Amino acid sequence: MGQLCYSDFELVKETETDGFIYGEITDHFYFENGDACISGDGFVQAPDGSRAGIIWGLEKEPSISVCIEPEEDRWGVYEIGFIKPIKTMDDLIVNFRAVLPLIKEAYQNAHSTK
Repeated sequence: MGQLCYSDFELVKETETDGFIYGEITDHFYFENGDACISGDGFVQAPDGSRAGIIWGLEKEPSISVCIEPEEDRWGVYEIGFIKPIKTMDDLIVNFRAVLPLIKEAYQNAHSTK
């Protein structure tokens, strides 16, 4: 395997939960239209260091769906439903932890099909 997927982007250490960490691609503190961030791109790093892409928006309940199936260099790209707009680091952490059970399931599914 070559360079780590999404290696040009930073992990947000504050989000680390059960070994999973959110990584930022688009700035979640850039409020394009209003006083909160309501969509963006990121990635998640699993405890084993492998990564998957995330495209997120707002939903009433945490949600996940596959956009790109697992590939050699990442365990997929997923559309994620965060439950609240992001204004602070705490908002990002709440959102990440709310969808984490779904992310863990996607991770398990991706690794069981290899």
